[in-house]
Amino acid sequence: MALLTIICAAGEVRAASRAGYSGVNLNIRSGPSVRFPAVGMLGAGSGLVIHGCLDRYAWCDVSASGMRGWASGAHIQFVHDERRVYVPAYAAQVEIPIVTFNVINYWGDYYRDRDFYHDLDRWSSYHWEDDGSPPGWRDNWGGDYEGNEY
Repeated sequence: MALLTIICAAGEVRAASRAGYSGVNLNIRSGPSVRFPAVGMLGAGSGLVIHGCLDRYAWCDVSASGMRGWASGAHIQFVHDERRVYVPAYAAQVEIPIVTFNVINYWGDYYRDRDFYHDLDRWSSYHWEDDGSPPGWRDNWGGDYEGNEY
């Protein structure tokens, strides 16, 4: 019974994450705003894992090439119906999880060894929610819009 529980739990973790791709050369940031320090960059077409996205799928928590961070959902793709599509157009249909962001917890989990970690106090009072839409964002992410395809 315990083994079955472990197997089921592992399946739930895999189901919560989704394979994806960077649609452009993509900055990975330490929080959901262009103002947060960058932790790295992925080249266009690079594979990544989507762990979840903020409401409206504007920013997504991703990992790739040993990095963990946030990227504009407008530049992340995944395969849906055998074609690459952008996250905001189809994420709700495939149930990419909606997540939240808490800089203290997130940085504590992933960035304790980074140079910018000593600025945590400053960033913990930063109102990133007021920064507006991320790069590449538009309000017309309808699923039938041809510009959403790779």
